[in-house]
Amino acid sequence: MSPRGRIAIVAVALTASLGRPARAQELVPTLVRLDSLGVLRQLALAGFEVAGIQPVDGVPHAVIVATPDQTPALAAVGLAARAAPVGAAAPPVHFRDLDRVHAVLDSLAAAGLVLLDTLGTSWEGHPILVAKVGTAGDSPARPNALFLGAHHAREWISAEMALQLLQTLTDDPPNPVVVAQRDIWVIPVVNPDGYRFSFDSTRLWRKNRRVNGDGTIGVDLNRNYPGFWGVDDLGSNPGPATETYRGPAPGSEPEVQAVMAFHELHPPSVAVSYHSFSNLVLYPYGHASGALSPDAERFSATAGTPLQPAVHDALPATARPAYYPGPAWQLYPTNGEYTEWAYRTHGTLAFTVELTAGCCVGGTDYGFTFPDDSAAIATVVADNLPFAAAVLAAAAAPDAATPRWEVLWPEARLVTAAGAPPVVTVTGTATQTLALTADTIDRGLLVWRWHAPLVGEVAGARLATGSGGVETRIVLTEGAEREDGWSGWTRDPAGSIEGNWHWFGGTDTLRSPDIALSGVGAPRLAFWVRHDGSLFLPERYATVDVSADGGATWTGLVRLEGAAPVWYPVSAALPDVPTVRLRIVAHDLPVHLDAVHVFGTTNTSVTVAAGELGLSENPVRSGRVFVTWDPAPGDAQLSVFTFTGLLVYRAAVPGAAGQAVWDLTDLGGDAVANGAYAVILEMGDQVLRRRLFVARGS
Repeated sequence: MSPRGRIAIVAVALTASLGRPARAQELVPTLVRLDSLGVLRQLALAGFEVAGIQPVDGVPHAVIVATPDQTPALAAVGLAARAAPVGAAAPPVHFRDLDRVHAVLDSLAAAGLVLLDTLGTSWEGHPILVAKVGTAGDSPARPNALFLGAHHAREWISAEMALQLLQTLTDDPPNPVVVAQRDIWVIPVVNPDGYRFSFDSTRLWRKNRRVNGDGTIGVDLNRNYPGFWGVDDLGSNPGPATETYRGPAPGSEPEVQAVMAFHELHPPSVAVSYHSFSNLVLYPYGHASGALSPDAERFSATAGTPLQPAVHDALPATARPAYYPGPAWQLYPTNGEYTEWAYRTHGTLAFTVELTAGCCVGGTDYGFTFPDDSAAIATVVADNLPFAAAVLAAAAAPDAATPRWEVLWPEARLVTAAGAPPVVTVTGTATQTLALTADTIDRGLLVWRWHAPLVGEVAGARLATGSGGVETRIVLTEGAEREDGWSGWTRDPAGSIEGNWHWFGGTDTLRSPDIALSGVGAPRLAFWVRHDGSLFLPERYATVDVSADGGATWTGLVRLEGAAPVWYPVSAALPDVPTVRLRIVAHDLPVHLDAVHVFGTTNTSVTVAAGELGLSENPVRSGRVFVTWDPAPGDAQLSVFTFTGLLVYRAAVPGAAGQAVWDLTDLGGDAVANGAYAVILEMGDQVLRRRLFVARGS
């Protein structure tokens, strides 16, 4: 029997043995020994939320929440489980129960600092309150931004994060100008019934308080949204007794219905759903491994990349010094989850922030029982305020997407704005027209795909769209079918994405020969990869590095972590130099690599309508961006500002040139950070503006 088959049988046995109504008052942290990473899948299929991995006597253990009578059931199916040590619980002082949360909201409203409204009522009749920072009434000129806490009752730090963010926005906002230009909404407690119950009765309660038909209590609200609800039993569970029970129907819970109704009335451009714990910034998609959003560039421009993260963790001895950003499935697949629903249904740029686990209490992470310590809580809030400010800055309506190629071989992927199918012509040893199909699950931007192999030789082929003149040339295609100077990993014949062979490594380095980039504009590297890891194990990772000096020095392009059981494409900008070398270094992470290719374009400008600024890339993933405009006599000034109003670049340019280049450095000559910028051209009495995302290394 295959390992996959054994896992399925164990999961069925677990679900059957653990599906009995549980005594809610006996929930305790539980450690399950990880004999392999397959245990994580077994636990997820059984309806447990795997919240982290902790070493015990040098052996990794998964952290779950279970009842004492579930521990023998785990052992009965071959999983070694034991209750985690828990100190005596003291009454909370700094964490605020539901009544104190409502008192804070009432006081802010009474002082005229926020507008308070009730979105609806919970299963037990508690109000679901939302506070608005800003003036009464909506305005199309003020994009909506939403921050949510406590979908899961036991995650007190998530409610505190949302509440203290609200207080900061009313007292000392990080950017008063941006705050004034937004309608900002905060729901500190999405799950008031469960939240109250976790204070009054069972500290580790997760779900709401629905009375299920079999006598069990609760639905996991963050598995109940209609987006991809119940597509499988790995990302949510049909069993009412389980931690990740998705409910009897999509959107069945009054708390979820209240959030959905809010989105209909005030569709957010951006949203952050706070959770704990893991030190992560996650974004769609999450329902299926390998699923990539067409807005991945926009997500990473705000959330950062694994090499340039947006949130740093200042708590002592934390397992991660920064929050890892990436698509949610890299942690584990989820379905019926808020951010996917908000993105798919309303086009919201929605993030899940898994707040820090901190460290240490008796040598283990804080976990769900984050200490009731004002200094530690203040540190978490301070660490996350810059990301909240970046999300607010990203709330402005995005520019129409410049068509861009994400990957070309063996599958072509073209990202465009919504509209008619583009016409793509391929010129190589033969000429052909691609018939691309769009993902039906995407909103706003579309990913157009073409799955057939290119006619004739792949290397040297040119792909051009019929609109906008977007042309790309493939300059290198490499796979394990032939070595061609690549060395360091083994060749594996099983399950390749292209051809019959791919490369495999675990603790070693794959090296490339020299790759010539002469004559290639905005060069990009793309490849297909799968890997067997966990975001709970940050010490297991791989990096893709580039050298522009024959291997004397190296710069990181990509960091790979987490679970990726299926092939997915990765793309990153290469330096604009004549020759590069690549290396892929695996650090105790089993990595499968195939279909490495390099492509670029000779186009350095775009056709632009009168009165508008054009951009050669947006987001910018190469080392420079060309800004174009309708030529005019006289002098002009090109300026670039952050969305906090800080000038980072300024240059005098001739208006008649119609074009200028910015090399993504600031006034001091240093590279600017990824994120959103405002590009402004002043030419006589004319002022042209354009919003620009920088997303290098993504």
